[in-house]
Amino acid sequence: GIEGTELSLDSLTEILRADEGNKAYVQAIKYLQRKPRTRIELARNLAQKGYEDGIVQEVLDRLEREWLVDDKSYAMQWTHQRLNRHMKGRRWIQHELKQKGVQERHIETALHSIDPDEEWDSALSAARKKWRQTKGELHLRKQKVAAFLARRGYPMDMARRAAYTAADERSEEEEVSHDIEE
Repeated sequence: GIEGTELSLDSLTEILRADEGNKAYVQAIKYLQRKPRTRIELARNLAQKGYEDGIVQEVLDRLEREWLVDDKSYAMQWTHQRLNRHMKGRRWIQHELKQKGVQERHIETALHSIDPDEEWDSALSAARKKWRQTKGELHLRKQKVAAFLARRGYPMDMARRAAYTAADERSEEEEVSHDIEE
């Protein structure tokens, strides 16, 4: 055992620091279990829990070495999830990634990975859904849907095109159902 062993102040400080580092690491792992996080999100969480900057940086570096934190792949996954499942456009996604503290170079890489057809499909899906919920005259509905898409981060020209396409599809469907009723 250690009985009778004298610890120097430096040794004790080193042991306490290592213990604090392990606690911070466990805290970070718990935070990551719920969902993937960016390096900045983890740093904020650990700082809020009272861990000092040096320990936070050591933990973050360790997590990156272990591939448990990877802002580049996080940005890629986030981009395609937001585009396809949440029907958000490029500008919206860019804003969200900046808010999450992702480095600009990783944001750019993720945005460049968006296939224009994939973004168009997302915009058109959002336009179709919004069209069904929008009331009013045809030209006003088109404007409302296009504005909605622009607010969701789609480029304005794409937003207009998607709104007009959704309008054309709906009017064709209405004509077909009208013909069937006659």
